[in-house]
This record gives sequence, C-alpha cells and structure tokens, in this order.
Amino acid sequence: MYTRVDEVLDTALESGLMILKNGGETYRSEEAMISIATSLGAQRPSAFVTPTVVMLTCFDTAGHSHTRIQRVTERTINLGIVARVNALALRLKTRPHVRSPALVASILDRIQRARLYTPAKVVFATALSGFCFSLLFRGTLREAAASFVIGAVLRTVLFLVSWLKPSSFVSAVTGGAVISLCSGLAVWGGCIQSTGNVSIAVLMALVPGVAIVNAIRDIIAGDLVAGSARLLDAFVTAAALSIGAAFGLVLFPVEKAYTSAILARPELVPAFILAFFASGAFAYFYYSLRRDLFWSALFGAFGWIVYLIVSSFSVGPAAGSFAGALAVGLCSELVSRIFGKPATVYIVPGIIPLVPGGGMYETMLYSVWGNRAAASAAGFSTLSAAFAIAVALALVSSFFRLLDRRLPRQ
Repeated sequence: MYTRVDEVLDTALESGLMILKNGGETYRSEEAMISIATSLGAQRPSAFVTPTVVMLTCFDTAGHSHTRIQRVTERTINLGIVARVNALALRLKTRPHVRSPALVASILDRIQRARLYTPAKVVFATALSGFCFSLLFRGTLREAAASFVIGAVLRTVLFLVSWLKPSSFVSAVTGGAVISLCSGLAVWGGCIQSTGNVSIAVLMALVPGVAIVNAIRDIIAGDLVAGSARLLDAFVTAAALSIGAAFGLVLFPVEKAYTSAILARPELVPAFILAFFASGAFAYFYYSLRRDLFWSALFGAFGWIVYLIVSSFSVGPAAGSFAGALAVGLCSELVSRIFGKPATVYIVPGIIPLVPGGGMYETMLYSVWGNRAAASAAGFSTLSAAFAIAVALALVSSFFRLLDRRLPRQ
C-alpha cells in the first residue's frame, strides 16, 4: 500500500516540478499536483510551492500521511510543457478510471523529452525578435539588421554555454556581455551610429520583465513568499545583465551625450505587424505549441496597439502599460477557456512588447556612468510600468478565477 502511495506522490510531484521549472505560476503547480494526486487515488492531498521548493502531502487508506519535498534548482521558460502538463491534469480529472501512476509518469516523461523546435529555428526566432523590436523602437534598417545578427549570435552563444549547465546568473552575465560587445563592435566597425536601439532590441530576449510581473502578481494574490522570491530572482538577473553589459561598455564606451532610445513607432499598422511578429518570435523560442503561436502573436500586437493609443492620451507610460496588459489578459483568459489551455501560454509572449526592457537597459547604463539621478528616474519609470502590467494581469486573473469558482469548467 505504501509503495503505491509513494508512486502517486512521486508522479504528482513531478507534474508540479515541470510546471514550475518551465515558467508556470505557483498556484498552477499546486493545482496540477493536487488534481493528479486525487485522480490517482490519493486522499486529502495538499501542496505548497515556492519558486525554489515543491512540497506535496497526502494520506493513504489507513490514515497515515506521506510527504514529498523537492528542491528546484533549474528554471527556464517552456510554455509547451506547461500547456501539456496542465492538459494532462485536466484530462485525468474527467477520467477517474485512470489509476496507474506508472502510465501517468510515462506520459510526463514523454512531455519532458519532447523537442518542439530545433536549435537553428530558435536562433532564427531570437534574431527575428531583435529585428522587429529594433524597427518597433524607431530603429533604422541598418540597426534592425545589426539586431538580427546580434540576436542570432546571442542565442548561439547561450546554446553553447548551456552544455556547461551554468547558473542563471552566469547565463545572464554572458548574455549581457555578448550584447554589449557585439553592439560596440558594430559601432566601431561603422555598421551603426549608436548602440542604444540595437542593445535594447536584442536585450528584450533576456530582460527579466516577465519575472518581475509574475512576482508582483504573486504578491498581489497574497502569495508573499513566492512573490518575494521571484522578485529577488528577477533583480539578481537584472544585476547580472548589468555586470555583463559593463564589460562591453568598458571596451566600447557609449557617448555621454546619449539620448533615450526608448521611442515607439506611432504608425498603427506597421506597429501592429512588427509587434505581431515580435510576440510570435518570443512564443516560438519559449517553445509554445504550434497551435498557440498565432494567438500569442495576435494578443501581443493587439495589446501594443492599445498601449500606443492610451499612451498618446495620457501623461505617462504606466497608463498605457496598464491598458495594454489589461487587453492581453482579457483576450488570453477568454481564449484559454475556449481551448482549455492555461492563460499563461498566451500572456507571457503577449506582454513582451510591453515589458520595459529599454528602461532596464538605461537604468544600467546610467548606473555604470554614476549618474544616480538619471538611473533613479529610469528605474522608477521601469518599475512603474512593470507594476502597472502586473496589476492589470492580476485583476483579470482574479476576476476569471472567481468566475471559475462560480461556474466550474466542465
């Protein structure tokens, strides 16, 4: 009897680990573990998840409690795995006759081993995102071409480094260094006139904006431990990017007469097209399922257009960020219920154009120069935009979760 309960715990715990390690929310990890444990016959399962620890407890038929605790040491974003594990948990809930932990474990293993896209395609998607963001931020064609090449170099280097299994801190330092060095070389070689637009466009692939937004969402939802841990992790990653970028700034100093490169293209049709492909590229190298790529791209483009329209009538970017994130959240939550997918698979790529990656870059740049006033101003603006995005997503998520309690999914 104990052996079976242990198998159920191991299987259910693995599902929660897979969701958490690949970018899923803490509450979704808890819900998946409880759902799968219940479907496999566990009694009174209870789960507790933080960004670094997953715990699951249940009782056997004799009333004895059993517990599993697993530390989380690796974190990435793979929305395909999150969607498939979530779908498995929902499927088991509607098929109570499934009682084989070994069968569920084998399905989880297949999900873990599946490779949606080849490294070459992921490299191209990263390069494409840099190209689109450069144009979206009013870059020239030469700057967009440089962003494309540097984006490809960045992802290739990160793939090569990943064989050494470095920590996220080391990966971020490496990424920041590659971007600043390559941008500096492009200016030194006469390919582009300034590093600002190119650096920001490529840096969008690495900035922990999504982590900051998710951290604030967790805090607003009342999960203070998970939210605080995510927020600290995001700031550590941002610091690592700054350290890496400092290497390039030492070799290729940026002119002190630097003017902000955070400029949004105002024309709605070109902006929609560029944001569509930029969001779609992110969904691709976040390993979204093919059937989800279009919707992620569409919601990202729609959210960006809402951002541009609202920003043009407001005094600051925070209002536009709030409105754009609200649009992305509403669309994602609605479509997730139609297709039976977690809204995360649409929200994460969809909010990418709104994430204040440029603000993070300029905060780092001013800090390296020792310009505390400008760094503080840029940092405050960045946090305000991130907070606005997080509040909008938290409001939408809370509303739909409340609605789910009133009208349970079939």
